[in-house]
Amino acid sequence: MKKLLLVLLVAVVLFSCSETQTGGCTDILAYNYESFADFDDGTCIYEGCFDPEADNFDPLADIETENYCQYSKNVVYYLEYSAAQYMSDWGISYYAFYDNINSYMGYITSDFYWTSPPNCLPQADGSTLTTTIVWNGNLGSNTASFTWDAYPDDGPIADYSSTIIVEPGGCLQLALTANGIKDYKNLID
Repeated sequence: MKKLLLVLLVAVVLFSCSETQTGGCTDILAYNYESFADFDDGTCIYEGCFDPEADNFDPLADIETENYCQYSKNVVYYLEYSAAQYMSDWGISYYAFYDNINSYMGYITSDFYWTSPPNCLPQADGSTLTTTIVWNGNLGSNTASFTWDAYPDDGPIADYSSTIIVEPGGCLQLALTANGIKDYKNLID
């Protein structure tokens, strides 16, 4: 009988040892997912963006890695009257616009000009060029340097170039003016 009790006791001990489970984070979307975990013990950590101004802000995020946040700003390019007149005087049909990585954004003809800054909604008549700037950063480091160039008739040399610091959100109106073109040409000559 003692032997039977001893065998049963050893079997219970061995059986209970084989049932031990390991806790951990079982959510595969979590930063600290543990494939070996048998049950979720509430230790999951989620990566996300802490900055409410970011496009991908996540109020439930636990950690934010470098350049995790994505930001954007709408931009509208337009001609002031002086630029349209300059284009007419110099026989320029249109200005082609490029960004700081030399990607073509579009063009504006000399047919239109604005006397006050337009909103960022695309105009069906082609009087503006509307684009969106997108960049990565973090809370406290959410600005970007942005360069844009205007080429007459999409020629090889820009008539105008400008570098600006942009902040997330809203609309940025960027005017091409005759004085801006002349000042830029004086700088590079």
